[in-house]
Amino acid sequence: MAGTGRRSPRVGMEDEELATVVAPLVEGTTEEAGLQSRSLRLRACSARGLIAAVASVTLVAGVAGALLMLLLPHPEPGGDSSMAAIGEVAVPAPIVLAEEHSNGAAHIPVPVGGLPPWALGGEIGKQMIQEEMAYHPLSSAKTEARFWKAPIDHFPPLGESSGTFDQKFYVSDQFYKDGGPVFFELGGEGGIGGPPGGFIAALARERKALLVQVEHRFYGDSVPNGNVNASNLRYLTVRQALADYAAFIDWYSAEAKLPEGTKWFAFGGSYPGALASWFRIAYPDKTVGSLSSSGVVNSIFDFVMFDVHIERAIGAECADAHRAITSAFETSVLARGEEERHAKELFGCKAEMLDGDFFYMLADGLAMMVQYGRKSLLCSNITGLDYDKASSEEIMSNTASLIKHFWGTDFGSGCFYDTSCLKDPARYEVGGTDRSWRWQKCYELAYLQPAPLPDQQKDGTLLPKPLRSWMVNMSYMVDQCYAVFGDFNAVPGGIDFSTQAINAQYGGAQPTARKVFYSNFADDPWLEASVMPPRDIDDEQPYEVALCEDCGHCMDLHTPNADKDPAALKAVRARFEKYMDDWLDE
Repeated sequence: MAGTGRRSPRVGMEDEELATVVAPLVEGTTEEAGLQSRSLRLRACSARGLIAAVASVTLVAGVAGALLMLLLPHPEPGGDSSMAAIGEVAVPAPIVLAEEHSNGAAHIPVPVGGLPPWALGGEIGKQMIQEEMAYHPLSSAKTEARFWKAPIDHFPPLGESSGTFDQKFYVSDQFYKDGGPVFFELGGEGGIGGPPGGFIAALARERKALLVQVEHRFYGDSVPNGNVNASNLRYLTVRQALADYAAFIDWYSAEAKLPEGTKWFAFGGSYPGALASWFRIAYPDKTVGSLSSSGVVNSIFDFVMFDVHIERAIGAECADAHRAITSAFETSVLARGEEERHAKELFGCKAEMLDGDFFYMLADGLAMMVQYGRKSLLCSNITGLDYDKASSEEIMSNTASLIKHFWGTDFGSGCFYDTSCLKDPARYEVGGTDRSWRWQKCYELAYLQPAPLPDQQKDGTLLPKPLRSWMVNMSYMVDQCYAVFGDFNAVPGGIDFSTQAINAQYGGAQPTARKVFYSNFADDPWLEASVMPPRDIDDEQPYEVALCEDCGHCMDLHTPNADKDPAALKAVRARFEKYMDDWLDE
């Protein structure tokens, strides 16, 4: 079979070269014994699947760094390169998107490379949407949301039935020709707004495939029993989600009268990337293969390597600037009183917001720029200050402006990071990512991201000083789970924060699937929760990592750009396509 020989994860790269980049970052596979008791000490110190966005995004103002104009890669509509001044810092004029791009629904749904929904209001979200809009063949497709009756519980006690719920899905036959395959995107930790786009749509156009995407249970409009109470969230598990997708394939194949023998191929990025692998294990007869892009197949309870990966990716100078930012906020917050109120108010947060919540938000606001391929932007902006001379106010104001510019003015003040909101039915949104994804992390998947302890080692190597605050520790994260959901271990199936069960079932860092292609990207900290060691598992589970600057999370799922995509990204896609075509042809 062509292209199935084992090799290093990048064309022409020797194992020794790869080791210098990735090997120091390798996280253990499934060794979780004793982790809970260790993690509950106070430590010194997260998803997204492909999310749909709307075309109209509110202007956000404010940014730090005089070099921003030179660094932002997007052109202005109509070639206007005008700039707006905020304070003494020159920033690019905002991207303006069409108010409506009709596709049969109220707004055009466009994939934005795994960007979480609470971060869509800033310039990066708008830039990603603009890039997807440039894919004109897809934008003209007429699609409408549809629903099917999915079982609430696929595994009820003998003789019982839990009823059904309406699960949303989208189909596009824009490129389909009778007898072609079905390219099936697995929904993840957010609502969906349309059929698969980006790279998946480009592949469908070339291979005359039908495009289908199904929304994950308990997200968007697909909420069993219409609530996200802890007692109902027992139906929000990986096992139930995979069963949804398997049952949907059977139902839709009959409903749409697809030709007998139609081949389904699964796609997913981030958490859905893990689902794409696990689906091949749980239901190997439903698809002929899958792409697991940035797939977090290894559920890690104490995911300290997230912070470590960011630190190593950005380099010493940028890391020192990051630590100076964290220190400035720590000093003000711990001073309490007016200083604390002012520091938190810079992000629209209340002084009563838990310190752990606030510093988790601050860490994410900076880390996500690396995760989503904007490392150069982050470092160019935060290394411009002389931190020995700059005041805390200057450091904090610049940082808040930077984060709000790129992720939106509501980034820090929404529900996702706020424990009090996550547990308040009057405030959280049913079907929103905030509470549902937190449940999945608390109940089954973890990926809890503390900072390293002082002098902490991993496999005999001293870990670097943390970037995030010591207040983002395992005690805080575990306590948050109980604060939000109560004693959820009393819920049938609770596994008491252990990730051993799901890793044992699917293989953890060494999945036991067949015909799955794993793609990862050098800057992405979630690489640490993917296949390890980072190379082909076997002939039927190839792995490829794109070693390039500003190569981030799920980058291969973006719309291909022959002029701008780095060579390493093109190599990843090319190798995947060889495997996909072989598996489709078998």
